[in-house]
Amino acid sequence: MSLGLIFKDRNKLSSHYIPERLPHRDDQIRKLHSIYDATIKDIKNAYPRFTQIIGPTGTGKTCTAMKFGKQIAEYAKNEGVDLRYIYINCKVDGATRYVLFRNLVRKLTPKISTRSLSPEEMIQQFIEYLKAENIFALITFDEIDYFIQINPKEHIIYDLTRTTEISPGESSPIIGEIFIARSLRWHERLDPGEKSTLGLGIIEFPRYSEAQIKEILSARVEEAFYPGVVSEDTLDLVSDITANPPINGDIRVGLDLLYYSGNLAENQGSNRVLPDHVRKVYGQINPSITSEDIVSLDKNGKLILLALVRSLRVNGSAYTGLRNIRKNYEVICEELGLKPTERFEEYMQDLIYRGIVDMKSLTEIGVSGASLIDLERFLNSLAEKLRKEIR
Repeated sequence: MSLGLIFKDRNKLSSHYIPERLPHRDDQIRKLHSIYDATIKDIKNAYPRFTQIIGPTGTGKTCTAMKFGKQIAEYAKNEGVDLRYIYINCKVDGATRYVLFRNLVRKLTPKISTRSLSPEEMIQQFIEYLKAENIFALITFDEIDYFIQINPKEHIIYDLTRTTEISPGESSPIIGEIFIARSLRWHERLDPGEKSTLGLGIIEFPRYSEAQIKEILSARVEEAFYPGVVSEDTLDLVSDITANPPINGDIRVGLDLLYYSGNLAENQGSNRVLPDHVRKVYGQINPSITSEDIVSLDKNGKLILLALVRSLRVNGSAYTGLRNIRKNYEVICEELGLKPTERFEEYMQDLIYRGIVDMKSLTEIGVSGASLIDLERFLNSLAEKLRKEIR
């Protein structure tokens, strides 16, 4: 092995990558099949089944739903059923009810023009298209709790769970909807009618144990790194950090630690990823923010977060004021030749909802969890990540 040859396939460390096997989630996948396989068998009499996937961040909810979606589509094909599995991330695809339904239609087909349609009409067109083409759909709405939190008056659960009322008495081409959330607390924002239509189909995703985390990360190491690059001591350290507070089992952070530790080893010309590489990287990242969190922000979200980072640096403390952030945001926009958004407060609120920004008051705004580590080193690392994303 030549010096500095570290990664076999670094993409295997992305939280978006779906491995062939998902360790310790077989039971959850079996439960999903038990709900929807029977519907495929009797597709002409199908009515939608609603399922909730509930668990903390980084417990494999999205990966499991995507894996199941691929399996159920293949199962349906073998049964002679044209089933489309559609995945909607409400943080990315659904800023509003209108946008969410428009993206839902687009993911099914480009043949439906949504330009002049209301959200209700989009759903109707969606169903009519499925019926006309003899297609069935199973839809997953990830981060549904985020959508409900930022759009409490847009009763999409009412819309989504009452699609059969468009054609009363007829079976539905939508065989099911899966809602993914971190906890059941999002129910508090629903009206009683919406809660009752969701039913009792809840599949829980508990936090991984340290042994389970090590097994999961070990499997990713085999796919991402050349043999012998990541030592047992290094894997033990990453597993230990991931399993314990403040990360509490968030696999995404463990994957990020492996990725950036591998990058550091590669940049240093090392042919192994050592515990010291992990310690150095861990001292530079915020456990509550992963690279995927930053990538999912749009440009204004990233610019405002960068403005917050710049304000914290100037203050030399863990908190700064909203006025300082706005001022730095306008300066950054001027430096980049961009027009500042008029929706500054909305973007700031979104960062708070996402758990990236911590706001105690208008004069006490910081980065979530930043007090847990060396703030200056973390801010340097975060600023560099943001600059790369903005370019």
